[in-house]
Amino acid sequence: MNTREQAIAYISGAIATYSLRKERGELEDQASMYDFLAKTIPNDLESEAKIELIDEIFQYVSTRLSRE
Repeated sequence: MNTREQAIAYISGAIATYSLRKERGELEDQASMYDFLAKTIPNDLESEAKIELIDEIFQYVSTRLSRE
């Protein structure tokens, strides 16, 4: 996988992790998804993990899951 594909895979998993941890009350109420991702994204993926990509992935996942 190239770096962009790795970033997409990582961000997708991190969004799912954030959602589960938030639902379980394991994160502070004021912790945003962006803050969570900023703290967890590996250094080698930071160049690809831009806000636009995060938004695009979140939009895609949200749209797909809302259809089920």
